[in-house]
Amino acid sequence: QERLVLDTLYLGGGTPSRLGGPGVAELLSTIGDHAHWDEGAEVTIEANPDDVSAESARAWREAGVNRVSLGAQSFDPAALEWMRRSHSAGQIGHAVSLLRDADIREISIDLIFALPASVPRSWEADLAAALVLEPDHLSVYGLTVEPHTPLGRWRERGEIAESPDTTYERDFLLAHSMLGAAGYEHYEVSNYALAGARARHNSGYWRHVPYAAVGPAAHRFDGARRSWNVAPYAEW
Repeated sequence: QERLVLDTLYLGGGTPSRLGGPGVAELLSTIGDHAHWDEGAEVTIEANPDDVSAESARAWREAGVNRVSLGAQSFDPAALEWMRRSHSAGQIGHAVSLLRDADIREISIDLIFALPASVPRSWEADLAAALVLEPDHLSVYGLTVEPHTPLGRWRERGEIAESPDTTYERDFLLAHSMLGAAGYEHYEVSNYALAGARARHNSGYWRHVPYAAVGPAAHRFDGARRSWNVAPYAEW
């Protein structure tokens, strides 16, 4: 049977970096039994900053990973604690250095804006800290509160209040201004990139490029119809 030829491969959401170096290498090897990608393909892995070590970064690169989306979310210690993140602010910059040392040059940093007013965080300071690291790509996401999540339960108990639309607008426009001034192009709803650094995988969704899906709740598109895998891990 002829193997699929992939232009992009994206590991995530979820946190595939928890598999470590050997785990990601084994996963990519298994995918390689059924599909082919060359050195020009974009191979991305989502990673927590605290999962990045010299060993894991080197193993990812040797396995074919050439792009990492780093889930920083914030550089503020209080905000990270509120979000129950397992990494510290200092680990973000350290992770970027380790990835570059391993010759992974395409790095995206994720940040969250519109946190509740009760969380003492400067969005401007977060953006400035991210720009100091000079990533070639940034993704900025407004916080949304979903039901049946810890955040949703906090809202139901009155422990937090969502930011109003005016805060969402202010934070988004501040990001747009600062990132634009730093040379980043706003090419997709949440994504900003330096010249030549647009995420091919992200862009493919908007261009209606067919994509396959592997794993619980993963979505696929065959060029005409969208479908998705069952979500519960046990059923999968």
